[in-house]
Amino acid sequence: MESLKFYFKKVLSVICKAGDGLSYFWPILPIASVLVNVKLFKIMEVDPYKTNTYCGYSLLIFLLYIIATLFLLHRDKIVQFCFAVAVGFILFLFDGFIGLALQSAPTCFAMEHSVPEGLPHYTPKAEKTDLSEDVDSLDETTYLQVRNSFQGGIYEYSFYYPKLPEGIIYLKCYEVTENLPLSESRLARASCQQTNGTDHFACLVDGKQFTIYEGDWGKYYAARIEVWFMDKKGNERKLLEKIYAVEGWMR
Repeated sequence: MESLKFYFKKVLSVICKAGDGLSYFWPILPIASVLVNVKLFKIMEVDPYKTNTYCGYSLLIFLLYIIATLFLLHRDKIVQFCFAVAVGFILFLFDGFIGLALQSAPTCFAMEHSVPEGLPHYTPKAEKTDLSEDVDSLDETTYLQVRNSFQGGIYEYSFYYPKLPEGIIYLKCYEVTENLPLSESRLARASCQQTNGTDHFACLVDGKQFTIYEGDWGKYYAARIEVWFMDKKGNERKLLEKIYAVEGWMR
């Protein structure tokens, strides 16, 4: 117990020293925050994935700024503390503006990748509770069913298949005209569904939600949605693919 108290005091001492040191350099943090947010504003229309990284940087800087401001008070630097609070409030408003801009910033993805004329494709159905879709074990086009969820770009899928061993079912998605991977870093994880296997035609995935981030609400482009399976040994194979007209989620 005594050793635990000792280590706790050591950790607390290190934190205090770090906070005190940070408070000496607090004017640098607002400058860093502005630079990160300006960069964030510039790339939000170009590379939506990088915005997540820069949002993380911005949040980290803001948290460090709060710590530095509190330690100014701890050092009895009242005038600096008051000035830092005022600057922090302005930063908070600026971050809020950037956040709103991120939510509403349009992209050109759908305009640059319009649905090719004459391309056979499907349209996601209404939410599951509003519309059911017939399933035919003899018709592979009915195995995969994609439905709209509560916002544009957010979907649910159900998947039916004949005999299949135990493993994992997940999705991959590609823009059709240039074969661009869509939401590659998140889609497989979000759509992943464990299955115990089946020896007959059955529903293996029922209403699993996934999100496509590329694009904007109301602007559609062609996406090839592929259903993949990985068995217990790690072997992968594609079970099915289907082309849908999709829209992106504007976060």
